Parts: sequence; structure tokens; C-alpha cells
Amino acid sequence: MISKKLFAFISALMLLCFSSAHADETKARDFVTQSGYELITALGTHDLQEKYQALDNLFETKTDTFYIAKFVLGPYYTQLDAEQKEQYHQLFLRYIKSLYKTYPLNFDTSSIDFSIGEVIQKGKFYDVKCLVDLPEKFQTEDLKQVGVDFRLHETDDGIKLIDFKLDGVSMLLTFRTKFVQMIKNDEEEISWFLEDLEDLTVSNEMQIRQ
Repeated sequence: MISKKLFAFISALMLLCFSSAHADETKARDFVTQSGYELITALGTHDLQEKYQALDNLFETKTDTFYIAKFVLGPYYTQLDAEQKEQYHQLFLRYIKSLYKTYPLNFDTSSIDFSIGEVIQKGKFYDVKCLVDLPEKFQTEDLKQVGVDFRLHETDDGIKLIDFKLDGVSMLLTFRTKFVQMIKNDEEEISWFLEDLEDLTVSNEMQIRQ
């Protein structure tokens, strides 16, 4: 009798865990779907300033910028004092926003679509695999779609984007490699790194205004 009750309890617990995981994976899938179409709409905006504003809003609301900024500094983040951390986080936001605006964003989005494949949950993290249709101007005879993998995680404000991989190359690790090398080039002097990051950001912002 006891063994039957124990078996029933374990079965119910497994079912509950499976249902919870399935619900979380659906939430991650819905996040990518909604965010993806919002991004396509933003890119399709004809007025350039409105497009920039929409992209900035997506970046601020859909990504965990604090997590990304902290991660890309690696062990050097602990060397920042409170004032430097505040300065760095503000600079990081400006740098990323200025960076994507230096790329050509004036293409037709009417042919862009995407499909979501596998969703893999690892604790509070989710890996979402997608196939994205390339805009016609970027298509070739052999390449019409590209695989993009998104990594999300749970925050107090819901699911947020923390990384994406294009052709297996991680955006997060690419920035980490760049920033860590900048710090090493500055003889691991954080104040010099912050000055260099400011210079890079200003340079990008000036390029955008031209």
C-alpha cells in the first residue's frame, strides 16, 4: 500500500515538473516570437530616427543589459569601484546602441521571416534555435536562411535575452574577448579602459551623425 502511494506521489511530481518545464519553454518560445516580429517591424520603419528609437527601446526592454555588461568584463568587473561601475554601465549602453547604428539598416524587411525550432531549458536559461530568412539583398543562390541561436534567462522582470549565436559565434563571448583585450592593452588599468571605451563610443556616435 505504501509503495503504491509512493509511486503515485513520484508520478504526480514528475508530471508536475514536466508540465512546468513545458510551460516555461512555451514562455521562452513566445518571447522570441514576439521580440522577433517587433524587431522586424522596427527595422522596417522608414524614418531613420524612428527606427533608431524603436531599436533602442527593444534593446533596453528585451535584453538584460546589466548581465551582459558584467559578463563581458570577466574577472575585471570586480576591480571596478562603485563609481566606475556606474560609469561603465552607462558607457556600455551607449556603446552598444552606437555600434548597431553604424551598420546599414536601410533594407526591405518584407521578405524577412523566421521559424523557431528546438527550445532547450537549462535551469533558468533557455537556448532557442531559429532559422531566419535573409533579406533578398543578402541572399545568394546557396544561402537564403541563416541559423540563429538565442540564449535567454529568467529575471525578476521576466525572460530577457543575454546572447545570440550566428553561425556558432557568440555575441557575448565576442564582446568579452574584445573588452578583456582592451584592458590588457591598457596594462589592466581600468580607468584607461573606460577612457578608451568612451573614445570608441564617441567615434561611433560621430559616425552616425555624418
